[in-house]
Amino acid sequence: MFSAMILSCSILVTHAPGWSFPIITVDMWGYISGQRKTLQVTGTDTLHQAWDHFNQETRVGYKVYLFDGTEIYPETMISDDVWSGYITSTIVASDSVTVMWRQGSPAYYTVREHDGEEAVPTSLYIPDPWVSYASIHSSSDSLGRIHSVFEISDGTSGRACCYGVFEPGVGEIWRDTIPCSFSTPRILVDGDRVHIVFRGEDQWPDYIQYDLDGIVTVPTVSLIEDLIQFITTYGIAVDNEGNLYCFFILLCSTGGHHLSLFKINGETGEVLISDKLIRDYGNMEFPNILSTPSGDSFYLLWIESYSAAEYFIMFAMIDQNGDFIEEPYAAYDYTDEDVQNLEVLTATTNEDGDIFAIWNQGDMEVGGYWIVMGWFDHNWLGIGEEAEEAVAPGGITLSPSMNPFSESISIVVESDPLPGQLVVYDISGRMVRVLYENEGNSFLWDGCDSEGTELPAGNYIIRGASAGSNACVTVVKL
Repeated sequence: MFSAMILSCSILVTHAPGWSFPIITVDMWGYISGQRKTLQVTGTDTLHQAWDHFNQETRVGYKVYLFDGTEIYPETMISDDVWSGYITSTIVASDSVTVMWRQGSPAYYTVREHDGEEAVPTSLYIPDPWVSYASIHSSSDSLGRIHSVFEISDGTSGRACCYGVFEPGVGEIWRDTIPCSFSTPRILVDGDRVHIVFRGEDQWPDYIQYDLDGIVTVPTVSLIEDLIQFITTYGIAVDNEGNLYCFFILLCSTGGHHLSLFKINGETGEVLISDKLIRDYGNMEFPNILSTPSGDSFYLLWIESYSAAEYFIMFAMIDQNGDFIEEPYAAYDYTDEDVQNLEVLTATTNEDGDIFAIWNQGDMEVGGYWIVMGWFDHNWLGIGEEAEEAVAPGGITLSPSMNPFSESISIVVESDPLPGQLVVYDISGRMVRVLYENEGNSFLWDGCDSEGTELPAGNYIIRGASAGSNACVTVVKL
C-alpha cells in the first residue's frame, strides 16, 4: 500500500532531471505545518524516519522504508504515550540509528538497528528542565558514543547551551556548559574534533571546538557581528581537510535576508570564508548543507517561495571555496500545484552521494500537511560524461540518432504506449523545450528553445515518460 501512495497531484510537481517523484511517507496527514522530522540512511537505500505529531497526537513516530517507498519497519510510536516532540537523530556505528526527543520536560532516546528493530528501548537521557523551544542536536564518534548539544534553563530567564556525551544503554558520561552560550546549538564530530556552533549571548553565531575528552581545543570564535537577525535553522558540514562549513540565513544591517556561507579552519578556528552570498532571492528557509563522499564539494538545499502559489525545493552544489559547481535550480517546482506551503526541509546522503530529502507539503483539500520524500541520483552529477542511452525498468528507452550533434537530433523512443511528449532541460535543470511532434517512434529536436531561439552549445537532458516509467538521455550540442 505504502509504495503505491504517490502524491495524487505529483504530475503537477515538476521535478528536475535526476530527482525522483515525491512520495508520501506517512499514512496520516498532520495538522502542523512545522512538523519536525529527521531522516537517516543506513547502507545505500534504507531510510530511517522519525517525526512528531504521530497519528495527529503529540507523540513521536518512527518507520523504516526504501527509497521506492517499500516498507521495512512499520509506523510505530517510539515515545511513551505522553507529550513528546522536538526530535533529532544520528547514525551510530554505521548501521544503527539513535533517535532523541523531548518527552514532557526530560529527554529520551532509543537505538534502532538497520532493519528498524529495537536495540536499546526508550530510555531517559536528560532529566533537566527545558526552555520553550529546546531541541537536541547530536553526532556520534568512532566509539559509538553520542555527542549532543542542547539548551537548559535555570528555572528563571536564564538560558545556556550544554555539551554532553552519553553511551547508548549506559547513560550520560559527562557534561559541560558552553561558555557565553545562549541557544540553538549544532554539533558535528569529525575524527577527534568536536565542532559546535551556537547563538552566543550577543545573539550572533559563535564557534567552539572540543576534543573527544571534553577539553576545549579552540576557544569561542565570533563568526559575524552587526546582524539584525540570525535565523535559527541552519546546517553544518566538514570537508576532507577537516574544515567546518556553516550554511546560514542572515538578515544584516544592510537589509534583506540572504543565504550565507562560512568556512572555519578546523585546526585553528580561523574564519576562512565569512558571509559569502549564496542566494538572496525570495523568501528562503531551512538551509541544508551536505558533504559529498569525496569531501571536496557540498550539496545545498533549501525551501524558497515568492508568493502563496510559488514554492520550490532548491538545490545547488559548491566547491571548497563556496563557488558554484551547479548553480541554484528548482529540484521540485510547486508553482503549478495548489499547495498551502512547504515547511521543515531536512536532508541526508548515503555513501554513494545520493540525496534523500523530506519536507511537509500543504494540501488544500484535507486542510493539513503530508510528509513527502524525494531523492536525487548522484550519477546525474556526471552530466557531460558519456550517457548515450538510458533505460528505465518497466520499458521505456531513449536513444539519440547521433551524439554529439550540431543542428538537429532525433530521439528514438521504445515504449508501449509512446509518450505524448519529450521534455528538454538544460544543465541547470531548467526546462527549455517540449517536443510534441513525432514521426513514428522518433522525436525531432532542432536545438532551439520554445521561442525558436537557437540554444548555445552544451549538455542537455531529454526526458520521456510512459505508463508510469520514465527515462532520460544526455545529449551534447556542438
